[in-house]
Amino acid sequence: MVILVVLAGLVVCPSCSRREAPARELVFDGNSLELKTTRIAATLEAPIERGMNVVWCASFLSAWKAMESDLVKGPVSLEGSPALASALNEAADPRVQIPNEVLYVATGWNQKGIVDEIGKDLAKRFPAKAPPAFPGILPDSFVAYAYMEACQKFSIPYFQNDRPLVFTDAAGTTTELSSFGIRPGDDDYAYRKLHEQPVVLHVTMDEGSFEKCSECIIDLDRTSRPNQIVIAMVEPKGTLAKTLADVEQKITAASRRRGRSGLNPDVLLVPDIAYRITHRFAELEGRSFLDAGMQGQRMDVARQDTEFRLDRSGVELKSEAESHASSIPVYYVFDRPFLLYMKKRGAEAPYFVMWVDNAELLAGWQASEAKD
Repeated sequence: MVILVVLAGLVVCPSCSRREAPARELVFDGNSLELKTTRIAATLEAPIERGMNVVWCASFLSAWKAMESDLVKGPVSLEGSPALASALNEAADPRVQIPNEVLYVATGWNQKGIVDEIGKDLAKRFPAKAPPAFPGILPDSFVAYAYMEACQKFSIPYFQNDRPLVFTDAAGTTTELSSFGIRPGDDDYAYRKLHEQPVVLHVTMDEGSFEKCSECIIDLDRTSRPNQIVIAMVEPKGTLAKTLADVEQKITAASRRRGRSGLNPDVLLVPDIAYRITHRFAELEGRSFLDAGMQGQRMDVARQDTEFRLDRSGVELKSEAESHASSIPVYYVFDRPFLLYMKKRGAEAPYFVMWVDNAELLAGWQASEAKD
């Protein structure tokens, strides 16, 4: 039996001393089967379907690649040749793109003490993390385990929006949401440094408008290290990978035109996000290995738990007309489908990507939202 377990994708750091406010209640906390309009992806080649959110985290793929190198010594072959196994084999190893302090990966045989080793290592690297449980594990089981924990705070907390943000999904359904950012009017002259914190990497203005953009890409904190958090309001290009490539191409083109300084948003509003999802890659489970030396072994558990938050404090893991008159504020309001990703600053690829097509995982508006 082989257990491929990712007990956490991006996990909230509950002990993070820099959190400016109590953590928001989770919008969703449960099994992915309970989600109606959200899909969990194993690779970036996952399609973006109209009306569906897509969430990808590199943790499961990291565990898979560790299994390839440490157990199978090559691509993994499973009974029935499931398409997902082929996609995982063909995907690039994401581990080189992830900050060392974020990712922990371990592999080994149960009879040789891998479970105890994982518990001890996690206690040293992530003290707040409870040791993982492997119920029903047999002595002759191989474990491939990955854990990611990232807590990236904004240098300056944003304002909590005291008005609802009306989000319109791809189907035209509107939802009032809680949001954060730089609010219209109220914050025009407050905290100059806060206005300089985010940077517009690319913007295309609506034809005939000096205020509203048709698409935009924003780095939410230009000084954040080691992670960069990018949010992009663009048209999807079929898959997460193609949409990411389109975003990066637009960023590169804009940088060449105007240099590296970018623009500062006048008004910026981003929905609050908070969820915890358990997902089983059921199409991999219960299948026997076909690789040499793996006879009698099967993929017993293929699971990923992902917890993600984005709010005014930061993110936690536990038309080209690109200038505008300073007297007219430009509104960067993420009130329709957008892409969100997190990566090591300077890395070629992200380790967390989310396409937000609807409000299923976004925090709804609460009338009690207080004005800062």
